Amino acid sequence: MSTETSTTPTAVAPQQLMTVLMASVLMGILSAIVASLFLLVVEKSQEFLYHDMPHAMGLEGAPWWWAGIILGIAAVIVVFARTLPGNTGKGPLTGFHFDTPLKFVPAVILAALASLIGGVALGPEAPLIVLGTTLGALFTIGKPENSRKAMMFIGGAAAIGAVFGNPFITGFMILEFAALGAAPAALLLPVFTALASSYIVSIGIWQIPGLGVHSLTVPGLPAYASIQAGDLLAGLLIALVAAVVAVLTRKGGLGVDRIAKKWPTLMLFGAALITTIVLLVGETVFHLNPNQILFSGNDGMPELIAQTSLAAVIFILTGKSIAFAAALGGGFRGGPIFPATFLGVAVGVLGSLLLPDANVSALAAAGIAASAAAFTKLPATSALLGALLIAGTGAAIAPFAIFGAVIGLLTRLLTDRRSERATVQLDA
Repeated sequence: MSTETSTTPTAVAPQQLMTVLMASVLMGILSAIVASLFLLVVEKSQEFLYHDMPHAMGLEGAPWWWAGIILGIAAVIVVFARTLPGNTGKGPLTGFHFDTPLKFVPAVILAALASLIGGVALGPEAPLIVLGTTLGALFTIGKPENSRKAMMFIGGAAAIGAVFGNPFITGFMILEFAALGAAPAALLLPVFTALASSYIVSIGIWQIPGLGVHSLTVPGLPAYASIQAGDLLAGLLIALVAAVVAVLTRKGGLGVDRIAKKWPTLMLFGAALITTIVLLVGETVFHLNPNQILFSGNDGMPELIAQTSLAAVIFILTGKSIAFAAALGGGFRGGPIFPATFLGVAVGVLGSLLLPDANVSALAAAGIAASAAAFTKLPATSALLGALLIAGTGAAIAPFAIFGAVIGLLTRLLTDRRSERATVQLDA
């Protein structure tokens, strides 16, 4: 996942700024409402399929074969969505996209709903961006292309802001886009305005309750008040391991994607089968809850943190990476940020079991930031993500998140450069 594939909207003229800011307020409100409804549909549907239905049938939880059936049905729906205009859009390995044409939206959203509700290891951020850009496009029908691109970008940013539970994460992301030249600086104020109004809708105003904050947090971690030299060294090591895991997972996804380009339908069902096999091993050997392999990973954090079995954590890390890679390249639709943070936490937990004197909170912060940076190539956003997700444990974890993001980005850049050299040699 990278920013270089993003479409850069045209800058807003200064004389139009006030008009755009007013429109951004409305866009933030509408994007928050649509994003919250989307997340609610996904959450309630997952609960129905993986909790209510199995219990109604007398099952204890959702066994592996049950999840396999649901994943298979999700694959069937994605196959149908591919018959619609747009062929379900661009996959999660191709970056952030704020330019999805309106006629492609039904296929993209249908595939994303099937994927996320079905339980594949992807997050909701990519379809949320599509929903926001769709609102922006509808809002500017008949307007010049510059206005349409700008409002699509603003709507997409406001929509993704609804899922992080903190508008500053998305704000930092847009700042990095601008720094990298993927977005004009003139859109920063409109985007920040949209993020503010979106967040108000989430938390409420004037005693009127909001739609709820869908926060990405890591609960159950111990406090960390003072940096220890041993923890810092362990954190650097954990960041390197997390970055390597993230890069290998992404490369696995790229490998699956190459196969999927030749046999798209076969690989889609193959990804569902691979995930089911991982679930089978996890359930029968390690007695794991399906949420350790399925879904975005956010709901599985408490159980992951509570793990005391080294073998179980190693399997969770390996199994989630396999399921994640299969989902990334197999043809399902969603985003990589949430599962990437889960992998980072898993590496942190693994480190705390191997190094019992190290603080798991500090290691998790380093792991999250490194994994996210290796996937997104956005170090500042990844550092903030790692710091805010672990913020409840104390401000001392901030250096771990920063160092983790730097190591994650450097690891990704190094492996990308080696891949480019190998490609050149093969072409020669």
